[in-house]
Amino acid sequence: MSTYEMRVIDLKGLSVNNFIEFLRMEILNVHGYGPTFFGRVRYALNGVEQEEGLPMDLSKGIFIATLRDDQLGVIPREKLEKTLQKASGEIIDIVRKALSRKAFLLNDDYIGHDDDCSVGELGEISESIFENILEDYPYLEYDKSFAKPPDVLKCRVTKPKSPRDVEDIFQIFDRLRIATGESYIVTYGGSSSTGDNLDEVWTRFSLRKFDSQKVKSK
Repeated sequence: MSTYEMRVIDLKGLSVNNFIEFLRMEILNVHGYGPTFFGRVRYALNGVEQEEGLPMDLSKGIFIATLRDDQLGVIPREKLEKTLQKASGEIIDIVRKALSRKAFLLNDDYIGHDDDCSVGELGEISESIFENILEDYPYLEYDKSFAKPPDVLKCRVTKPKSPRDVEDIFQIFDRLRIATGESYIVTYGGSSSTGDNLDEVWTRFSLRKFDSQKVKSK
């Protein structure tokens, strides 16, 4: 059994054709081995996110799979392949920049807090909001012992065999971002065995506050 962490990089805003939207890149980091050379791109077709992702070879910067004929509908295959080829270069650029500054799920629409608020007050506010959001997810609980609010908020699955959905993490991320006006880095992980679906065996996730203003000033 190995311990893993899934790193997620936001791809929203990527310039693509209107029929396909690239949402995020998922890169697996295995404890003791480091990040893999392959990633999975989550995408939406005509505004609907698809269950399966498109794998990419990060060392070569290319997609190693494409859409099936039944997924294309009226979309010409030639148009799709040109779109994937163009997007692959842009995606790799985004991934490299994100990895170089450890900025996952970056949102440039940063909204600052009142300068009169202390770090302690901001921590209490973010904790309170986070815990209120988690009330809608009974199988999750705030891991206060390892959190460092307002900069780091952590969560864990309450019971090892609790059913879970990785999309819940991103729902919580979106709700917290909207409620606090902050940008966050998202990571999730756990332990897995051969044949496990990593989106179903995760046991923890972290939301780390990311200050896009500091990155821009460097």
